[in-house]
Amino acid sequence: MNANNIINNINNDNNNNNNNNIVNNNNISSNQHSLRRTMSCPLSHTDQLPHQTVQVGIQLIPTGWHAALIHFHSFETLPSQKGESTDSEPFAMHGLDWYLRLHPGGATSAKDDMVSLYLRCKSAADQSNISVYAEFSLALVRNDGQWDSHMSCPCVPFNRKRKGWPNFISRSRILDRGCQLLNNDCYGGTLTVLVKVQLFQDARTLECYIPRNDMNCKLLRLLEEANSTDQDNRQNNNNNSNHNNYNPNHNKYGDDSSNTKNTADVQFNVEGTTLYAHSLILKMSALTLASLCEDTDRDTTIPITGVSPHIFLCLLRYAYGDNIPEELWTMNSSRTSVGGVSCTSSAMELLDAANRFGVVGVKLLAESKVVQSDIAVDTASDLLLYADSNDCALLKEKVVDFFLLHAEQIRKTPEFQKVKESNTILDELMEALLSKRVYRMFSLGENDVDYSSMGVNLLRKKLGERGLDVDGSREMLIHRLTLEDQAARSRDTTDDGSNVASLAQAYSLLGNNGNVGR
Repeated sequence: MNANNIINNINNDNNNNNNNNIVNNNNISSNQHSLRRTMSCPLSHTDQLPHQTVQVGIQLIPTGWHAALIHFHSFETLPSQKGESTDSEPFAMHGLDWYLRLHPGGATSAKDDMVSLYLRCKSAADQSNISVYAEFSLALVRNDGQWDSHMSCPCVPFNRKRKGWPNFISRSRILDRGCQLLNNDCYGGTLTVLVKVQLFQDARTLECYIPRNDMNCKLLRLLEEANSTDQDNRQNNNNNSNHNNYNPNHNKYGDDSSNTKNTADVQFNVEGTTLYAHSLILKMSALTLASLCEDTDRDTTIPITGVSPHIFLCLLRYAYGDNIPEELWTMNSSRTSVGGVSCTSSAMELLDAANRFGVVGVKLLAESKVVQSDIAVDTASDLLLYADSNDCALLKEKVVDFFLLHAEQIRKTPEFQKVKESNTILDELMEALLSKRVYRMFSLGENDVDYSSMGVNLLRKKLGERGLDVDGSREMLIHRLTLEDQAARSRDTTDDGSNVASLAQAYSLLGNNGNVGR
């Protein structure tokens, strides 16, 4: 077995990794034995009481093992005085940079004739107040491909300090040719170290980013602006009457005296059902839907096809500040397919409708539901094509991840023939297979701009924090962040009146709220 086979075997083992395992950083109480004995007793029907689950502390979820082979060439010629060290070049695992520090003559705390070996997370060390939780192991690889001197460490936080062993192996054993630890392909021999790292992530960082529905705040702002305008007009006309003062306890729903009851100015016909709305509100929350209402009067009915009435009503209610009811996600879809994808749940139908009519919050929410429940071997190909053509970046990322684990089964499905017709998607799948890509879901601090290593969820979080558009393909998300960084740097250099032209250019590229072409 050679070194490359070792890496392949480790990567294959990750397919069987149980992602549901959770490590809790709280210690179990001293009454652990009694608690375990009590929990093992079967409950009768009369003892089954309603209960709730309460999570205490930080849940750390393992993300799978990654491995790398590090070669220290000319080992016998490396500085070998006690305390002297040689660092490897940085290598990437889990979207982070790591390096090994080797003390050929031992660290200052090591015993005589011992070699010290440490692992350090460079990405965490370069940032202040950042800790990366991981378990790892180090082993030497013999010339026959077998492991030697394997040492492992449980989950620990990596920050500025390195982790490892001052007495990893004796130097005399490495130099003993009979142990086959030095490859004689170069002068002084090559020492090969196998590094395995499994990252543990805070469960909260794995939650899909869904932008907050702030439409209720926009409606309140609309009300305040309207009252402010009325007050200004009254002052200009020296009219001090108070009959237009706003009373929050007046005009309750269903009151025939309400002056807003008949203000709807657009009407939609959704498969025979007529629904009414206000064009002004749609312009604030559903631009694509509002564009359908342009150049129409209030008596003109706008036909809506390909959407169930209850799905379209959910979009309208969200546009007015309501939330999507939880029971909707468990309902079966009234359609057999949506956008070329077999449809069994309402999530896919709502995703397609929200994407068509530009309700971004619902699109991202429905996309997260589809990711959780609809990806399977039979649907992966159609979902990949749909996600690519409709800029569903999170769905595309998760389908590609699923493909990496189930490539053989997916390739045998009839739906994969449609994927083969797209050279671009095939290239993306091939690149993902060869690079064994893994995007990280957590930020390394405010100055973290390595967008290419970030997952879609993290990219959307960063865009949302900056008030930029969170919809679009992965390439579009990265492009918006990059342009915003350029604009920020330009702002920093305009205090003395210089670089005004580049600032204007950066903002012109950002355009409408950060929207850019694909």
